[in-house]
Amino acid sequence: MPEPGSAESGCYHGEMSLATIGLALWLAQSAAPAAAPAAAGARQAAAPAAKSNAAARPKAPEGLSWEDADLIVETVARLERRLKAGKPASREAIAVSERQVNSYVTLALASKIPAAVSGLSFRFEPGVLAANGLLDLDAVRSKVPQGGAGGLAALLSGTVPVALRGRFSGANGQGKVEVDEAVVGGIHLPAALVAQLVAQATRSATDPVGFDLMAPFPLPWTARSVRLEAGRAVVDFTQPPAR
Repeated sequence: MPEPGSAESGCYHGEMSLATIGLALWLAQSAAPAAAPAAAGARQAAAPAAKSNAAARPKAPEGLSWEDADLIVETVARLERRLKAGKPASREAIAVSERQVNSYVTLALASKIPAAVSGLSFRFEPGVLAANGLLDLDAVRSKVPQGGAGGLAALLSGTVPVALRGRFSGANGQGKVEVDEAVVGGIHLPAALVAQLVAQATRSATDPVGFDLMAPFPLPWTARSVRLEAGRAVVDFTQPPAR
């Protein structure tokens, strides 16, 4: 099974990394694909510039790396090129590790994630997705009306930890997260209440309804299924019918 960085690897949600399912889908749903070199040869030709850019990059947090982030950026470009050329996105299953996903979200997508969100990280377990982050409730308070989730925002203030844990299923081109546990500021909440808070906090001119955390969503890039294992996500893609 190829790892990210090989010719058949790559994983990306149309607006976000495919592996950052769940919490990331509403935290950074407007993120655009990061720029990527066109091919391995182009990467080699651009090595001096890459070294220069690397020197200007901030130091990666402990446990993360720019190399892991770049691997996903580069494989995203390969997926796109194959699809544009009328080829299957990948003929083999691909695997993306927790470290690669977390590096990509924290480093490559840093400028795309809303300012109210920080410290976003994910953990993969067999069939289970866990997400943690920090949310500045004061920054989103104006978007949350009174009552329902608004009552939560009134009780808490400042930057609070948010943790979600749920069962993930990805089959037949559709993905879904069934939230089993939601904790905001140390308070355990019903998943429906957190979903309401998410929807209200993510409303915008381009998305007046906000992101529905509990609704199924199409898997991107012709992905047929996504399987979560310990420490990694494995993606299978739709293949053309045999002739």
